[in-house]
Amino acid sequence: MPKDLSRLIKRIQKDLKGAARVSNLADVKTPFHIKRPTGILSMDIALKGGFTAGGVHQIHGPDGVGKDYLTNLMMAENQRLYGEDSCIFWMSFGYQPDRTFMRFSGVDVAYTDNDLISLGYPPDGLEDIAEGIRGINTGNLLFVDLDPEVVLDKPAETMLDVILQFIGSNEFQLGIVNELGSGQTRHNVVKQLGEDPRIASWAGLMTQFLQKMYTEIRVPQDNGDPNETTIMMLNPVRANLNAMSAKFRPTVQGGGFALKHAKATDVHLRPLGAIRKGTNQVGKKIGWKIAKGKHGISEGANGMYEFLFDGGVDLVLDLANVAKAYKIVRNRGRHYYILDREEPISGGFEAVVPIIRESRQLQDEIRVAVMEAIRDGKA
Repeated sequence: MPKDLSRLIKRIQKDLKGAARVSNLADVKTPFHIKRPTGILSMDIALKGGFTAGGVHQIHGPDGVGKDYLTNLMMAENQRLYGEDSCIFWMSFGYQPDRTFMRFSGVDVAYTDNDLISLGYPPDGLEDIAEGIRGINTGNLLFVDLDPEVVLDKPAETMLDVILQFIGSNEFQLGIVNELGSGQTRHNVVKQLGEDPRIASWAGLMTQFLQKMYTEIRVPQDNGDPNETTIMMLNPVRANLNAMSAKFRPTVQGGGFALKHAKATDVHLRPLGAIRKGTNQVGKKIGWKIAKGKHGISEGANGMYEFLFDGGVDLVLDLANVAKAYKIVRNRGRHYYILDREEPISGGFEAVVPIIRESRQLQDEIRVAVMEAIRDGKA
């Protein structure tokens, strides 16, 4: 029997008037078994199912490498998994949301009347536009912005305050904080061009935000369950011109050491070259690497996926390749078989992919089977 520490625990709780909770580690409820997948199964396997709930994660990389696209995929997966219960917030210190690109990535978000007019549809016929063109909104997808008539003196601080309240509500599965490092702080609002850029001002703000964020995210729900919000931060490579520091490097991650140590997972993206068809470039290869991982996610894992300009990442092909590697799709002689189905498929692996592509239910079954094989050590 373990030593009885109940008297010690009661005394501590009495001295601190219940402010501290001391319990057996085995009894602590955590959200880390909940994963927010990207939909790119090869990456999700390295992430042990996806980015964990109840923490902050970073996607980092240079311009044009697909940071927005990856978080768009996550939003689409969240809508697929939770349906009308999906709750997502999206904010950017830079641009407003690009609904067309989000829809290209699979996100359910409807066009506004102005969108449809800009796409060439006549204003007097908008009410007759088919749902397939206008699109639908699945669940809650909220956008955080500023009212310029109310607040102009501290834009970045105000937007981060909204995020803290969203996190504290525990109503959201997923939150996207875009263009990290581009936020305009109170100091930036009043300074003139050419003044000392005060490099530390943004890092100081991020430190305060992350401290408050972890306070919010540690507060359990009324029933004792943990906060399950997943926060994704997009951090572009910035050229820190005029950075007067002994440790100056031409391109670094913004946010200072606070973000460096607070993030649970850090995925770095980088371009690996062009995909060409004939003389035309039709896409690009994207390399990814987990540079930091917590909650069972190991740093060092890496991989690659292809992004085609007219179709994005072929998630079904990625799924089929992973299923083949883990023998969920297997061949005997000249025929292939999917899962435990007995129907033989002739025509090689190329004939398997269209069958998987036409059935969303089959895709879900394969994805579950792959993750179970990994979990049970059968692969």
